[in-house]
Amino acid sequence: MNERISLKRWHPLAGEWVIIAPATASRPTDRSLENKQRTLPDFNPDCYLCPGVQRASGQINPRYNGVFVFNNDFSSLSMSNKLEKEKRHIDDLPARGICRVICFDHRHNVSLAEMDTTSIAKVIAAMQTEYRQLSAEQGIENVLIFENKGEIIGISNLHPHGQIYATDFVPRVLQTEYKNAKQYMDNKGSCLFCSIIEQEMREGQRMVCENNDFVAYVPYFARHAYEVHIIPRRHESVMTSLENSEVLSLAAIYQEVLVRYDNLFEMPFPNITLFHNAPCKKGYSVEPFHFHIEFCPPLRSANQMKYMAGFETGGGNIVNPVYPEEAAQSLRSLSPVHYLQR
Repeated sequence: MNERISLKRWHPLAGEWVIIAPATASRPTDRSLENKQRTLPDFNPDCYLCPGVQRASGQINPRYNGVFVFNNDFSSLSMSNKLEKEKRHIDDLPARGICRVICFDHRHNVSLAEMDTTSIAKVIAAMQTEYRQLSAEQGIENVLIFENKGEIIGISNLHPHGQIYATDFVPRVLQTEYKNAKQYMDNKGSCLFCSIIEQEMREGQRMVCENNDFVAYVPYFARHAYEVHIIPRRHESVMTSLENSEVLSLAAIYQEVLVRYDNLFEMPFPNITLFHNAPCKKGYSVEPFHFHIEFCPPLRSANQMKYMAGFETGGGNIVNPVYPEEAAQSLRSLSPVHYLQR
């Protein structure tokens, strides 16, 4: 793009404006991050996620090989939560749900970006199993699977793992996406997400990579500097609808996106990865929703974070310092071979 002007773009899933302001990327800052490549052991006896190690709950992990899922020992939610006789506040309700941890691999020193496609496919298959089981639980209305990666995100353990929150309500972001998708389908008789895919593929400039079953792109309305969405070409509302061949395709493009992220600044790229499935709330039709993965990285450069400050926190609209077209070009131009494996 020739002119470095600020742009206002409508986010059709969130139903709000996003401001693209490249001038903000040049603001001086006295804060910088050190992102060092750590040398980690294959097994860490002090890591409560490694095989055979005793967790804080007293339970000992099995000597697993590959994927391992268990109920979070420090769960934010519980299906057994009950209120005391006297509420602290008149509107108090028990926070009910199920929280689980999913270890991606038995090895302490690998990330999904460094795992092979077959291993990643097993991780996705485990996520499918968890979604299928948890969404069938009585009282559960939404299942959110996610990964927090990187110490600057605030993770407490470097072992490759994600989390699952099955809640007795639909979180705001998922509820908003569903509402806007349903409204679009009611008005136009088609899928909002499919229309976004068609536009991104037609214009091409924000595409990152693709295969027969999935596309990965920086959305036109990206709120994060290097935000990427992966979405199936076929309209599928939940990840449990993926066929075996599609799981392998998803594993391949998922790995490629992660490798490109790591290669961007030649470091383990911090990220928040979100698996957005249709809510499983009783009475909700899953048809308007389209399963997709959202990557929400916190970095705006190799050593600078994007902080949500006054306007964004108080006003609610995000300011992205990078044109999505330029972010896509940066990611697209990178090698799909991990920098540590060259």
